[in-house]
Amino acid sequence: MSVLKNKIAALVMISASMFGFSSQAQAEDDQKLLKMCIACHGVDGSNQFASIPNLKGQNVQYMVGQLKNFKADKRQDKTMSKVAKLLTEEQMQAMAIYFNTGKEQD
Repeated sequence: MSVLKNKIAALVMISASMFGFSSQAQAEDDQKLLKMCIACHGVDGSNQFASIPNLKGQNVQYMVGQLKNFKADKRQDKTMSKVAKLLTEEQMQAMAIYFNTGKEQD
């Protein structure tokens, strides 16, 4: 199984255990949202673009707070403002935990 698939599976398991997500539809939605985040921020939360923050190892509460700020238009970014509006608070928490762990790619 690829590193990306392993990490997506981990996010789904975290979501299910932490927030009671039990439906297949919810798990698929979470995977799609995670793939959007990974596209810019990288599989383990680190990327090669100076304009995109590295999330690997970042504080969970800080990341959730920033996502809430984007969602509430207290912080502006063309892409992040749109993405954050798609996330529930539980998904924000799960994403933050995922990127906080930031394991190296195999």
